[in-house]
Amino acid sequence: MDSSVLAALISVPVALVASAAAYAAGRAQASGAYRGPVTAVRRQHQREAYAALLTAANTYTELTEWGVCLTEARIHLGVDAVFEDRAEEVTRRAARVRADVPVEPVRAATSVVLLEGPDHIAELARNIEVIAQQVRSDARAGRGGPAGALLALSEGHDWQVPARYNLIEAVEAFTAAARGHLNGGDLPA
Repeated sequence: MDSSVLAALISVPVALVASAAAYAAGRAQASGAYRGPVTAVRRQHQREAYAALLTAANTYTELTEWGVCLTEARIHLGVDAVFEDRAEEVTRRAARVRADVPVEPVRAATSVVLLEGPDHIAELARNIEVIAQQVRSDARAGRGGPAGALLALSEGHDWQVPARYNLIEAVEAFTAAARGHLNGGDLPA
């Protein structure tokens, strides 16, 4: 066989393999060029959703702090800081103030995080919403203040950590997980 024919026969498969490799590389590069901006936009939407939830949850947490509720109750009832003669009335009013803090901003922000994901972040967001609802329920039942543990024990219930403290922990867990996700801790492959 002629050497030029043999060289031609050998170069055809090499050219086919090289062209297939070039095609695959170009396709991967094009896919990366497309996914890069999409991923950046998605991360921005997630960041905004996470920030909105943190804002709503932190605001709710601040407004349900017992001292804030107690101060508002005192102002509403026209009672000074020393209120021993009306302590029970002020405490009931403070629980009502806590129960009246709206949970809807937390619920609305949570729903956006549930859409944006990912699943483990959405689960932590749902946990914040559930615990915020528990803070409200406890306040409506009169278990929200510092005397809530004594009330629970006097009613024969087991003492539990107040829901508001669980809410603070849930917000901290969400913050850490969201920060890890947004800063590349679990980027898609």
